[in-house]
Amino acid sequence: MSDLILTEEQAKIVAASFDFVIVRDAGGRVLGHIEPKLTTEQIAELKRRARSPGPWFTGAQVQARLLALQEEWDRTGGFDEVQMKEFLAHLDTADPGHMRNKG
Repeated sequence: MSDLILTEEQAKIVAASFDFVIVRDAGGRVLGHIEPKLTTEQIAELKRRARSPGPWFTGAQVQARLLALQEEWDRTGGFDEVQMKEFLAHLDTADPGHMRNKG
């Protein structure tokens, strides 16, 4: 078996991941993946998130929100955190998240 020593930055990425980390060469070719070992704290966080009633957003909603934020940023030349939260509240009204069933 061969060992590959990660840089400190790479090791932090792997350690913080809740999911598989895809390993690629410099050309982008997939070489394999690393399955993270979840810590007790990460498991507790995943369980907490699963119990959360929401709101939660679909992938399409997240993509639409990111696009809307970028378009607003480009249109206005930037904004601060207060303006961002107001804009997100507007998006929530137009396309609210979903709540989980309690059953």
